[in-house]
Amino acid sequence: MRLYIFLALILTVLLLILYIKFKKGEKGQNLLHFLSAIAVAMFFTYISKTIIVHKPIFIVHLALLLLSWGSVFYYVIKEKLILWFLLAPLATTLFFFIEALFFREHG
Repeated sequence: MRLYIFLALILTVLLLILYIKFKKGEKGQNLLHFLSAIAVAMFFTYISKTIIVHKPIFIVHLALLLLSWGSVFYYVIKEKLILWFLLAPLATTLFFFIEALFFREHG
């Protein structure tokens, strides 16, 4: 539940920033780039629900998730994308799925 409140707060702030930017006359093409970066970060936030099963991986995933959302804010404000920061939660996501695939306890 807290994750959804956190996500709603972040999305509200980001959409407010985008509204203010594009009201001033920014290019419409940048809006698609900003929204795609937000969608990637939202995907990794949504994946957190499955990773919560393994607490150590989840803690690292949350730290990388904060880095990813920071990258989205930096991209929206400064218009410079740091792709490694945006895709950082992919490491824990892949680790979780590889661990679940190859190291299952129940056959």
